[in-house]
Amino acid sequence: MSRSVVQRCCVCGHESRIESSKIISDKLKLLYCGCKDPTCGHTWVTNLEFSHTLSPSALKLPEELREKVKTVPPAQQQNLFVSQ
Repeated sequence: MSRSVVQRCCVCGHESRIESSKIISDKLKLLYCGCKDPTCGHTWVTNLEFSHTLSPSALKLPEELREKVKTVPPAQQQNLFVSQ
């Protein structure tokens, strides 16, 4: 299920559009927004910022381990990472 994030105007509550953006770093992007209600016309900047990781990327694993994971059934894959 795919969902879109809708940014709303903090003045009138109408939907907004992202007019442009500026990448500050690999974890921070500024979104320049404008209210879609022409009678409001409010414009603002929203920060889109990385917060924290929920599940680490498999790309950070050594190639040898990634290949081994592919050979194990999905139900048993997490057992490869349990300390004994």
